[in-house]
Order: sequence, then C-alpha cells, then structure tokens
Amino acid sequence: MKKLLSLSIVLALCASLMAGCSGAASSSSSSSASSTASSDSTSSDLPEVDFSAGLTADGLLEGVTALDYVTLPEDYDHISLPADVTTATDEDIQASIDSLLAGFASYEQLTDVEVKEGDTVNIDYVGSVDGVEFDGGSTQGNGTNVVAGSTNYIDDFLTQIIGHKPGETFDVNVTFPDPYENNPDLAGKDAVFKTTINYVQGEEIMPEVTDDFVNENLSSTYGWTTVEEMRAGIAENLVESQRGSYISDYIFENSQVSEVPESVVTFVENTLSNNYISMANQYGMKLEDFLSYMGADSLETMLEQNHDAIVQQAEQMMILQAVSEKAAIEVTKEDVMSVAGLTEETYNQVLEVYGEPYMYMSTRTSLASSYLLDNAVEA
Repeated sequence: MKKLLSLSIVLALCASLMAGCSGAASSSSSSSASSTASSDSTSSDLPEVDFSAGLTADGLLEGVTALDYVTLPEDYDHISLPADVTTATDEDIQASIDSLLAGFASYEQLTDVEVKEGDTVNIDYVGSVDGVEFDGGSTQGNGTNVVAGSTNYIDDFLTQIIGHKPGETFDVNVTFPDPYENNPDLAGKDAVFKTTINYVQGEEIMPEVTDDFVNENLSSTYGWTTVEEMRAGIAENLVESQRGSYISDYIFENSQVSEVPESVVTFVENTLSNNYISMANQYGMKLEDFLSYMGADSLETMLEQNHDAIVQQAEQMMILQAVSEKAAIEVTKEDVMSVAGLTEETYNQVLEVYGEPYMYMSTRTSLASSYLLDNAVEA
C-alpha cells in the first residue's frame, strides 16, 4: 500500500487515547514514593465537542467549493518525481537499520564498579515507614533502572546510591514531601528504603544482523525473513516516504489560494480546540490545567498562539479538497473503514467520538493524497 500524504489537521482516527505510567518511588510515576499530582476533574467539567461541525455528511467543508478559491498546478495529476526521490541511498538504508536495531540493543551489566553520578543503575528496594512496609513502595524484586544523582525520586533518594557497588544492600533514608498528593498518609513522614544495587549499565551492545535475527525478530511485524528482504523493505519504505513528502510539498507550494473563507479557519480552530478538550478529558485533567501544561492559559490564547499554523492548515485543507473535487472523488463507509483499518465495532466507536462527517473528511483527505501519489510519474 502506498504511503498517504499527511495533513496535520487530520487527527488519527482512534477509539480512545490512553496514557499511564508506573514505577515505585519515581516522581513521574503513580506510586506512593512519587510526587506526581492527580486531578479529580471529570468530563462534566469540560465543554462539549463536535468534530463534525462545519462539514457536510460526505465530509466536505460546508458551504465551500474549494475550486472557487484554489488554483491547482496544471500537472497536479501527473507530478514529476526527481530521481533522488525515487531511490534510497545506502546511507539512508543503514541509518534506518540502525534506528530499528536500537530497539533490540542490550547493555553490559557491570558488577564490579562503584555507582557514579549520572550512571544508569538497576536497583531493587522495599520502602517502610516506622518499620511497616507500605503499598507501592517496592519494586517487588523486578528491578528498575534509575539515574544516579537525578531528582526523579523523592528527596535525595538517588544521590544516596552513589558510591555503592552491585551486590550491596543498604538503607536509603528520605522524607516524603508535605503535601504529598499521591498518598496523603505519607506526607511529611520519614521513610526507609532497603535498597539493593543489581548492576550498573555499561556500553550498548547492538545485535548482529543475520538472517536468523531478522526471521526471529522482524518477520511477524514486517514480514521480512532475511537481511536482503529487510534492506529491500526498508528501501521501499524510504522511497514511499520521500515520494509522499515531495508531493505534499509540491502540491502545497504550487497551488494558489485566493482566499480562505472564515468558516474554514473556524473549522480548523474548532478542531484544534476539540482536540485539546478531548485530551484533557482522557488524562482526567481540568481544561485550564491541561492548557497551562501546554503553555496557554485559555483556549483563546492557544488559538492566538497558533494563528499562523491554523491559517496554513486551513489552506492545505482547501487544497486537498480541491484535488478531491477536481478528481471527482467519492467516499463510502467502506473507504472509511479500509483507510483507517476499522472493523464494524471500532467504526461505531470512532463514530461516537468524531461523527461521520469528520471521518469522511479524514478519509477524503487520504484518498486525495493517494490520488496524487498514484498519478505521479518518475522523471
């Protein structure tokens, strides 16, 4: 399948956004030893969202014929691709292989060195207050990687492991902050973490790339069974990406937009606002808290900060709709399901979130992008 052009205004179709983190004693975790704040906001605190407002039933901008405002380049349906776009260099292929192999890298486990500041160290610990262990205060013997001397854990926990060696077990004495929202019962209390250094992480060890490695580790995901197939597959993916990027740049740079109707700008603004509201809801945060985290104090401020990008996205949306109009592209439910990889069940789940017009708009954008790719020609 050819890679489709991307458009930043088109959000990925999905039933839900999930996020979470774990790890006892980490300040970015939800354990009793961390300092992550929580929120008791509910979806009722947030405005209602309607991603499909401003769209027709078949995913077109309501009241807007894009070709009234957009002049496409004469060669839009046979864009010429330079030779360097349709080939992948050995250097790029190797860089992709290195990036892929990074996920399979291992590390030396040093057991004969002292822990120094900045070392990545694997430790286990069991926390207690007044001699009583508390929930969430233990690695349960599973080990966890930490950075010696960092402030990711409460108090100076990770400074106290410096100077110790693998195999040593010792007490780390800390005081929980006050207030401590993760577990108010621990706020301000002194705690002891019986800590064991398992090993210090050494140099990275990259796997040897053989047919056996590819077949064992990459076949189920990519279908590759040999090194030759891996290189060919990566080269194909690189060319698809290069083709998509070139055509995207070409169509947007060589199309002329005489005017962007205010309704289109409003649609993009609403989509961006709805996205922020939905994410705040998914993370269980109040909208103002989520916006503050993203660097804005209100939706109005957020829209002002992103004004230029919003107008650019509106123009790009009109250009791709113009391609759709010029090519007489029609969208069906089957297209929506195929492009997004949805089953009947997940289709209905996504429908509840985005509404059918938005799903059709997103699919129309993908089909217009695919049309440009399918009709491009090599120079």
